[in-house]
Amino acid sequence: MDLSKRVREYIERNRMVERGNNVVVAVSGGTDSVALLHLLYYLRHKLGISLHVAHLNHMFRGSESEADACFVADLAKRYHLPATIEAFDVPAYREEMRMSAQAAAREVRYRFLHKVAKSTGAAKVALAHQADDQAETVMINFLRGSGLPGLKGILPVRNDYLIRPLLMVRRYEIERYCADLQLPFRQDSSNLKKHYLRNRVRMNLLPMLENEYNPAMVSNLIRLGGICREEDEYMENQALRAYRKAMVASTGKISLSLDHMLKMPLAIRRRVLRLAWQAFTGTKRDLSYQHTEDALNLLNNNVIGSVASLPIGVVATRAQRSLDLSVCLDRQYPSYYIYPLKVPGATYIPEIDRTISGSLLAGKVLPEPRSLPLNEAVLDFDKLPSKLFVRRRQKGDVFCPYGQNSNVKLKDFLIKQRILREERDFLPLVCTPEEIVWVGGVRIGDKWKIGSGTKKVLHLKLTNGASC
Repeated sequence: MDLSKRVREYIERNRMVERGNNVVVAVSGGTDSVALLHLLYYLRHKLGISLHVAHLNHMFRGSESEADACFVADLAKRYHLPATIEAFDVPAYREEMRMSAQAAAREVRYRFLHKVAKSTGAAKVALAHQADDQAETVMINFLRGSGLPGLKGILPVRNDYLIRPLLMVRRYEIERYCADLQLPFRQDSSNLKKHYLRNRVRMNLLPMLENEYNPAMVSNLIRLGGICREEDEYMENQALRAYRKAMVASTGKISLSLDHMLKMPLAIRRRVLRLAWQAFTGTKRDLSYQHTEDALNLLNNNVIGSVASLPIGVVATRAQRSLDLSVCLDRQYPSYYIYPLKVPGATYIPEIDRTISGSLLAGKVLPEPRSLPLNEAVLDFDKLPSKLFVRRRQKGDVFCPYGQNSNVKLKDFLIKQRILREERDFLPLVCTPEEIVWVGGVRIGDKWKIGSGTKKVLHLKLTNGASC
């Protein structure tokens, strides 16, 4: 079937646009976005839509990024379409917000697209994710141990606003489409860097699985994503009904009826707790699987007043007839502690009920530091002294954060990172006798960062409880 016809049918089947809509098209300049723009331009009259091109220079790749922006601007002119081309210093933003490069770029990019849509009166934003992106996302989330919400992958339509018209088109089809029509495009050199997990999955893992295990691997992952998406939607609707039934009227907290919670299947119970967390904190982030289990274990604890500590100063409490989420007002702050850090090995810190595990990696297999979650860090082992310690912060502590070349007061650094006052004493500090090496869960010191000459890496991981 003709690709334009397939894309049109996919758009109409998923009700992506309505006649009269103005659609912002996110164009990076790569094959996928160039094909997306060409297809939507070809279909614009049949769909009854108008288009506006948007491109953000993330400033990661210097002159290469600037050339991408010029290319997209010229492309919009050739189509006689209005365009918004802007630049934003994402590397600086990433450092300031202590985020990975990918997460910072994603956040800034979506904020930019929302701004463009609002300023142009656009009802939709079209993104160029395609079927191979979907397969990669499902595989990555599987590797991370995700449940249904992660295995459903990328949504064709999100929030009735972000649309992905190419999500059923394979990468090779897009490349052939561009070649057949001689559509020019740009190559992003960062897509070839193997320290990014997605690139390794795309370039190494999936081809190996297709060649050695199942030639239909990508198609199967795409189908898995679709099945999980449908089942997750059903489960979420069931959980929402259960949540509304379990809610108990309360002030300054969220209370869930024990009777209702204990009657729910465990799968629904987990989702209900997450809905309560989102309602209380205003975010879906931060609540890990272990946090969820710690809170739900209170349901079978007959000791009234038993608690489970949750992120950002929230506590779950086993009341007489309910499970309550509230802000902890009488939290016991840890006394001062200092322990030798076991490398390799695990160091349990009873004062904060957390463990730091340390392992050594050869430099050639080191992970990309910016892709690690905040509870993990990698350090150049050869730059470190023979003895390391973990301790609580002290008055007057100073720290030279990764990405800076001078010391700052640790207190000022934590304030800038938006670490709540009640959380700061619960951050373990990995230190030499004189300097802070890692503010656990926040950032490493610049002096010990890994580089091209790194031969041995110390990998640290911070976890809750006494597990190692």
